[in-house]
Amino acid sequence: MILQIHSSGEAWLRAAVNSIVSAQGDAQSLHLCLAGGTTPRPVYEKLARTEAFRAIVASKTVHLWVGDEREAPAHSGLRNSEMIAEIFAAAGFGFKNVAFREAGAALSTLPASAQPTSLRRQGEAGDPPGLFLHPWPTGPRDRAAALYEEDILAYARGAEAVGRPWFDLVVLGMGQDGHTAGLFTEEDIRREKAESAVFLTEAPQEPKRRMTMAPRTLLSSRRILVLMQGQAKVRLLMANVFGERADPIQYFLLDRCEVVAQI
Repeated sequence: MILQIHSSGEAWLRAAVNSIVSAQGDAQSLHLCLAGGTTPRPVYEKLARTEAFRAIVASKTVHLWVGDEREAPAHSGLRNSEMIAEIFAAAGFGFKNVAFREAGAALSTLPASAQPTSLRRQGEAGDPPGLFLHPWPTGPRDRAAALYEEDILAYARGAEAVGRPWFDLVVLGMGQDGHTAGLFTEEDIRREKAESAVFLTEAPQEPKRRMTMAPRTLLSSRRILVLMQGQAKVRLLMANVFGERADPIQYFLLDRCEVVAQI
């Protein structure tokens, strides 16, 4: 694990953005799995306006996946997928594929051009350069999670066929209790089924009903980037590093993990 600690917000933002734009995809595509929440928001805002990122989007198909989601109505201000979409749209990006699906709606009612790219092609040769967003569907979370798992696995089969991990970079945050993504307890880590790409969890605070990529899904990445701010979170992180605690974040503190923190 690599740990960077910065004392200023600007230095922290710069380091976080540099870590994302240095992600190595293949010659034609880049797959980023993004965290929700308040901590990464300014990072994404700066990333979206960074020339290096814009150059990548101009030359590759850049896919933005979302690591976890809340069961909340569309336009409620609570959904990670919508937060990410709004940030990149505000910076002038047009998504090549985005369609915010209602979990109860039939996909066949969508024109092919509006269907999520995972239902058409997964960054295959021939996809034009640009930004592709894979939002979690709205509606009842059991159905929404099942649909998102179909999207992930449709892509994963192609990735595994050519011997590449599912993602080039996974971005994670960490809560004051050591949770990450939609993984809140040690039981959430232990109970995953080998075949599950996503599952449902319960948060200790509202909105409680969550959907998350499974630990094995998040770990199928070339690199992991953890973003955090505040001395309390850094102390909690170090307690997990030295085995004094066993929070969900500990599961991801591997050799290929980089932590960028501000205190």
